[in-house]
Amino acid sequence: MTLRARLVVDWGTSNFRCYRFAADGTVAQTHQAAAGILGVADRDFAAVLQREIGAWITPDMDIFLSGMITSRNGWIETPYVEAPARLADLAKAAVVVEAENGVNMHFLPGVAMHSPTPDVMRGEEIQVFGVVGEHETATVILPGTHSKWVAVRDGALQRFSSFMTGEVFGVLKTHSILGRLMVDAPSDNDGQAFLDGVRQVSRNETVGLLHDIFTTRSGVLLGQLDAQDSAGRLSGLLIGHEIRDGLAAYPVTGRLLIVGDAFLAQRYRLALAEFGIEAELGSPLASVDGFSRLSALNR
Repeated sequence: MTLRARLVVDWGTSNFRCYRFAADGTVAQTHQAAAGILGVADRDFAAVLQREIGAWITPDMDIFLSGMITSRNGWIETPYVEAPARLADLAKAAVVVEAENGVNMHFLPGVAMHSPTPDVMRGEEIQVFGVVGEHETATVILPGTHSKWVAVRDGALQRFSSFMTGEVFGVLKTHSILGRLMVDAPSDNDGQAFLDGVRQVSRNETVGLLHDIFTTRSGVLLGQLDAQDSAGRLSGLLIGHEIRDGLAAYPVTGRLLIVGDAFLAQRYRLALAEFGIEAELGSPLASVDGFSRLSALNR
């Protein structure tokens, strides 16, 4: 039996990434472009796909699409798979559309939780399955605009929680009174200011998040904080509160892995150390590894 060729497309809000897999499951080629779904004119996703990777598309191949391309703002909205979920559950729940030349397009679902509180993810689940073993128990943190804390049990994505840490930082810095005193260029002391913010939370020297973030303004006004350090301090406070709440909800079982942008992942690792928790940086190829496992299913 001839194996069908496979492409995997990680298509998010801002970026387009594609991986062409060889028959042995290894990545043969990659392509990345700033062609996220929000920049697609008239929702003509087919034209963008052809423009970016048309040369790779051959008759009778499988194309797997994941991320925001499968959201209601994307090409085809797919239903969420309810946690707990395994990689095979994502493959089974994919919406398959037969395109020209016998090409099967698999629009993958995200993962959802309805209880105890509603939560969703699209795309991060692939990274989780890329860094944990088939039967492993671990906790995975995925820092970002909407950070995810994920509990994996025996290889299944058991439950997760989203924290709007990155987005709140951006909103406060750009649109609130806190940002009026901040400067664009951080000082050489930015890293220390970040850790000082984390320590304020880890040492329980806190009244609460809403008070703590105001100190990034009052500290400058009273001469106790340099304006160039206020953004770093704010970041440390927000991440510190996220970690405190995350650890309370997700007691570490097995490995604790941080997966994401290298700079941000390292900051989370340093912040966790202030809470006495040792974390491991996950593979920078987590998405590729997850897609490799996914594309190898049912072959």
